[in-house]
Amino acid sequence: MKVYMISVTWDCHGEVWCAVNEKIPFAMECACFDELIAGAKVAVPEIIELNGLEPAGILHFMAERREGVM
Repeated sequence: MKVYMISVTWDCHGEVWCAVNEKIPFAMECACFDELIAGAKVAVPEIIELNGLEPAGILHFMAERREGVM
């Protein structure tokens, strides 16, 4: 079972969550974290299939958000 790691970070300037994976041509932005996950669960398997890569058994989302404190 192939695991694809999806890196998710918060862009405080654009106020969106950004998701990427370096091993497949995937990048996505969304203002809502849950909507980003839902969209990735649809898009990533399609991208994997179109590129002839090993099918995903699991999408592992690693999220990070940093905020300044003033």
